[in-house]
Amino acid sequence: MAPTQLYQVVLRDPGRPIWVRLHRVFSAWAQTKGFPPPDAGRARVEHEHAGARLVMERRAECGRYVLEEPLDGGRLRTRAVFLDGAPGWVQVTVEQEGDARRNARAPGFVPAYLRTARITDGGIHLVDRAEVLAEDEVHRFLRVLTEPRRRVPVVVVSPGHGDENTARADRLAEATAGAGVVVRLADRRTENLFNRLMGDELSVYGGAIRTYAAPFDPATERSPYRHPPMRPAKLREEGALETIADGVIGRASAAEPHPEVRQSLPVVLRVLAGRAEVAALEGAMTPPPAPVDPAREELRRKMMALTVRPAPPSPPSPQRSPAPPAAPPGAAEPEPVPGPAPEPVAVVDESPDPDVAHQVAEMVVKAMRQELDTALGLAAGADTSRDVLREVRTLGLHLAGLRELIVPAAPAGSEDDLRIAHELLREEYAETVTAARVLEERVRWLERTLAESGHPVYGIATPGEPFTPASLAETLVEARSRLAHLVVGQTDNAAVRLDHADPMLSRTWAAKAWDALLALDDFARARSSGEFAGGFYDWCADGSGGRRVIPPGMLAMRESASVTNSAKFSQPRTFPVPAEVHPSGKIVMEAHVKLRAVGYPAPRMYFHDDSGGVTGKIYVGYLGDHLPNTRTN
Repeated sequence: MAPTQLYQVVLRDPGRPIWVRLHRVFSAWAQTKGFPPPDAGRARVEHEHAGARLVMERRAECGRYVLEEPLDGGRLRTRAVFLDGAPGWVQVTVEQEGDARRNARAPGFVPAYLRTARITDGGIHLVDRAEVLAEDEVHRFLRVLTEPRRRVPVVVVSPGHGDENTARADRLAEATAGAGVVVRLADRRTENLFNRLMGDELSVYGGAIRTYAAPFDPATERSPYRHPPMRPAKLREEGALETIADGVIGRASAAEPHPEVRQSLPVVLRVLAGRAEVAALEGAMTPPPAPVDPAREELRRKMMALTVRPAPPSPPSPQRSPAPPAAPPGAAEPEPVPGPAPEPVAVVDESPDPDVAHQVAEMVVKAMRQELDTALGLAAGADTSRDVLREVRTLGLHLAGLRELIVPAAPAGSEDDLRIAHELLREEYAETVTAARVLEERVRWLERTLAESGHPVYGIATPGEPFTPASLAETLVEARSRLAHLVVGQTDNAAVRLDHADPMLSRTWAAKAWDALLALDDFARARSSGEFAGGFYDWCADGSGGRRVIPPGMLAMRESASVTNSAKFSQPRTFPVPAEVHPSGKIVMEAHVKLRAVGYPAPRMYFHDDSGGVTGKIYVGYLGDHLPNTRTN
């Protein structure tokens, strides 16, 4: 009888070498089943224990770890095959031999492996637990949900009564680790916003759970039940969660792997079986040539046709007819008979046509006008950020105007609709700020590309690669080394705790924190030199002159009276400063940046502005989770 496949995923791993981390978590999992710690220094390890068999082998940059266990008269085989690359991959398979029925679920080592690096399915980040989604992160999540490269299902758990759905989300995340992503909506407001964006036929609410298959686009989806929901009443039946997990794992197992994985897997198996040399791994992940785009090929053909032209025919030379027979001796020579003039022969003239360059340029512009217009529009000025920020401020004015139009026209009793509409507009504004940052980086890339090709960019030196922090801790390190007008206090422990508590979100928070630190440093430089006389909120609200700013909605310059008047709450907001700033050597910092408006965690960055004072600097006292207040009491 052929084995039954219970679980199969392909995990993309950018970290090299893969085997060190995979060996560690697979070995730890095997030890929980009674096996001794395998020797990582040996190329092949084999052990048997209580009828089970463990084999761990590797050759060069590939390897295979297999655990076979007895199961009710049959066998359960868990296999992990890997290849180091850029990125590399790990294929995890669980197969069952025999008649015993076993529910599909992820092997025990997979959650631990997902914690070792940013593991993906090729399109989205795979995590080891259920992610809690707050209202201000719905738009980010929709980009994950609609990512065209996504291969695994996404399970969305709506808020239920009590903690029942929290436990359900955690159980589903553990069972489907590596084969899916489980997201739990934090509250009813998050649920309402999510469902408004998804539409009635694709919504999930009232404690229900819905699985969104890949690929997915709510705007064009024609079969809502391709994304099966499960109602609360059904969830209370025995085996309901196992049914959802089976569906998630089944869809992930059926997904077509990446072409380079499909191409390299047979090579890895032949190398491990000894039927191919290790050298066969070189280039195994090189994808096949991409198919030729007919439109681009036609454009290339036309452009090449313009680069050659027929030259004017050369003047015809006399052509003789065949020589007549020789005359007998003493006879007179016959008169020569002229032949017809030859047809002109076209020859290629390699001298350039002065009009060719103009014709080719015109053709390129017509074919790529949209991209050129976008790039040139952004790069038209020496200060590209000024144009981008002007567009963002214009959008802000439009949003404010829409708000004013909506309020007087709204009927009585529609306050909730107004609030949700306003929140949607704020979300769109925040998304535009993020998009502006991406566009600025795109312009820098265009400038760098031109500089590398030998074309100066308005006499401006090409900027280096923009720093993109991978964690809050990395953000603090970079700020201390680069930002001369900031002093970052001892807040490393609080930042690291967030990095470890929510690795999926810490990268997003780190990018926001870095933008805020850049804006604070730019403001402190201008304020201490006398170029600017206002406060940081004014600096961000104006946003002109190419400044680095953050959206004013992320700022809170004061705490509430209930916080500042209570020692219980003001003391956690008291951080060290130099004696020149305050004689006591510490000060209550009220001003803070909200890296996440609502939800849990809700990171905050507290600072004190002395840029207009004696030191001319800004002091960052804290970067971490939300500090206690009356709501958290």
